[in-house]
Amino acid sequence: MPDPALTCPNCGYGFPELRHSTRMFDCPACGTTLFRGQDALAPMGDHGVMHETPMLFGIGDAVWADGTQFEVVGHARFDYGRGFWDEMWALDGNGDGAWLSIDEGDVVLQRAFPPGSGPRQPDPLPVGHDFTYQGRKYTVTEADLAKCVAIRGEFPEVLEIGEQHLFINAAGRDGEVLSGEFWDGVHQWFEGVWLDPFTLTVRSGA
Repeated sequence: MPDPALTCPNCGYGFPELRHSTRMFDCPACGTTLFRGQDALAPMGDHGVMHETPMLFGIGDAVWADGTQFEVVGHARFDYGRGFWDEMWALDGNGDGAWLSIDEGDVVLQRAFPPGSGPRQPDPLPVGHDFTYQGRKYTVTEADLAKCVAIRGEFPEVLEIGEQHLFINAAGRDGEVLSGEFWDGVHQWFEGVWLDPFTLTVRSGA
């Protein structure tokens, strides 16, 4: 019998084997977006409209990237005015997570810094600004406002439709990338590498 605390409050579907790292996800039975609190699951409301577009990979697919195999379990879409990009939450064989970002065919593999660590830049920097982190020089190549417009699958954090945050992307000389997200006096940094889409191997989970 599934734990009654981990059942969908909308339809009663049970989740006896929910990953400990999962904070929010879609109920596969009724589609309700759920938040995992300490004692029970709570509905989060709308999960947005995910318009169909050609995708390199999606939820359920296995992706070999940068020498590691990942299973894609979550898909979030962010609008930045001039277009949108897709963020895939993926888990490796040890259950450790990373973000696979897809923007107009470009792919970045990134992992979050622990809270409070990363570059000491509490505010977004303008495009063209140079800064140094751990002895490496980075140049800000993109800075904009992002809005979450659709979510599907599982995530390690709460994402809300309509939520907005400022972001920057900064490139290093050897293909490294640092990304920062800034909202309500809080910031989070991510580090990763650009990936050639033609080097990725994808096994469809469909």
